[in-house]
Amino acid sequence: MLDDYIQHTMGQVDDLAELKISLAALSWLEQRHAEAASITARELAALPALEGALGFAPQIALESGLKRAVARGTLLVCESGSLDEPHYFLNNPAGRQAIDAIESADARRAASNRPPASATQQLVTLLGHEIERLELVDAYPVDLHDAQTVEEWLARGYSTDEILNSVRETLRVPRSKGSTLRGISACAANVAAQAPAAPSKYYRVVIARSEPPPDEIIAYRELAGRWPGGHEFNLVQSAVGMYGSHNAITTMKKLVSPQQTAIDDLLPLLAEQAEAEAALSRQQAQPGIFAREMIDLYENTFGLPATPKIAGDIMELAAEIPEKNTWQKVFQYAVAQNIRNWSYVSKMLRNPSPGIFMPEPVNDTARFAFGEYKRRIGHGYLDAKIAEEINALAQEVTDTACWTAGFDQAAVQNAPKWAYLRKVISNPNSGHTNEARDGRRKSVAGSRQKGVGRRAQVEESTEAEREAARERARQRIAERARRRAQGDDSGQQSGG
Repeated sequence: MLDDYIQHTMGQVDDLAELKISLAALSWLEQRHAEAASITARELAALPALEGALGFAPQIALESGLKRAVARGTLLVCESGSLDEPHYFLNNPAGRQAIDAIESADARRAASNRPPASATQQLVTLLGHEIERLELVDAYPVDLHDAQTVEEWLARGYSTDEILNSVRETLRVPRSKGSTLRGISACAANVAAQAPAAPSKYYRVVIARSEPPPDEIIAYRELAGRWPGGHEFNLVQSAVGMYGSHNAITTMKKLVSPQQTAIDDLLPLLAEQAEAEAALSRQQAQPGIFAREMIDLYENTFGLPATPKIAGDIMELAAEIPEKNTWQKVFQYAVAQNIRNWSYVSKMLRNPSPGIFMPEPVNDTARFAFGEYKRRIGHGYLDAKIAEEINALAQEVTDTACWTAGFDQAAVQNAPKWAYLRKVISNPNSGHTNEARDGRRKSVAGSRQKGVGRRAQVEESTEAEREAARERARQRIAERARRRAQGDDSGQQSGG
């Protein structure tokens, strides 16, 4: 089906969402082991192939794409009231038979006099009109047995034309006057005289016995003491395609026995059980307030509902990482990198990169300060906490000259620490700066009280004094080097 879609249909598709959804759905359905496999919109949205691929409004794109795929005939949709939600099937004989079986089961269970139309009902109506024409009667009374007979023919794989031709062949000889009206049942032998041109799986397994029966059909035979009919076969196959073989067999044990077969209740009961399991799973997975907030954060950020597995992962991580800021920063970073993948986010939460938590500079002054801090003190020393304090101070001290003076002062005092920088920059008129600007040195004479001596406190020197001290140090070093050189020369002369 996927190959046929690529070769004949894909070139006609002009909507990107429809194309992505169709390819993902066809690929997934073909990988299922059941012929009558189906998929729901919720399951489609959770496929890895569509994760983050439907734009900023994925739910709207999903609904629109599915409608287009159904209208184009790529998929078939069954919106039966007996199902928990609409199911989408491949548009092939198995898919059409599955939907017909579901709708026929609904018709049998419905209390209304006008059950929903299905392929069986439509063909029964067509055959009734044909019999009226051939038998020369005004009205042909269709009964429930006629519908069951036609459904059995369709289940075996007979086409509408094959059935009509067999009915016409049976009734081509006019009935004698006063004889009983010939109906659909009278045509059964003629229809079954030849195998269908495209035999269904039911025909191959139950009628011709040319294929081994699947597990669910063997289970049905053991429970009922007989092989299933066409309606029952297709209904069981539909249940397997929707809910899996194990669930279908387990539920059949409650409905099927040699005394009574309530197979029409199979899908409603499975849907009820699936909803109950989902509700129990949600109840068991009720997270705490913080975990619930993080699940909401995931859904709001990525626009996707959290699957049970992802919700469970978030609950576990919420207990390990209770810092809300960490979660928010990681999700913001993932969105900024255009990565909408829970596996990536969970890895980042467990091993966050320091760059994730680094705030952006709030203004040009902060941007200048970030650069100077990295250049003059070091990249590794600028962490998120210091960056936040730089941002706060940059909104108060916006003159970059003050920041440059502060970095210079820290370099002279050999104090490359943020605490010292913040003090100097936030107090530009403090004693440190005034003394450096005025070139004054103050001292406080020590005094002795009760035999305790206090050393004089010498304030910081001016820049000119510091430069003079550095010059004297250079001269002393040069003088020592000169003396050593002279000593070496005199020693060599003595030795000569």
